[in-house]
Amino acid sequence: MSKKIKYFIYGFVAVLVMILAGCGIHWYFTSTASGIRTAVNFKSNVNNGMEREITVYNADGKVIMHMKGKFDIQHSNRSLQYIDQNHMKHNIYFGDNTTVTVNEVKK
Repeated sequence: MSKKIKYFIYGFVAVLVMILAGCGIHWYFTSTASGIRTAVNFKSNVNNGMEREITVYNADGKVIMHMKGKFDIQHSNRSLQYIDQNHMKHNIYFGDNTTVTVNEVKK
């Protein structure tokens, strides 16, 4: 087999592998829950947060705090931390009788 044919076959296989890898990555980020979460998290990190609504309810179901804006959020066992558009860090500490919801707002 000549060198030209060998290089053509190697090149063809390399391009085919790259196309298959690209299709697999596209499928992962658009068709699986884990991939979609990864893409949304990446988008939030790159854009300094995303449009969200934060609502805190007391034990009776009454709203005790409501904020809407562009936030980057982190949470732990008993707290929610977010950074607002003015680059101010806020902490919400909640107990057993408090419910906190964070919803993504679609534009």
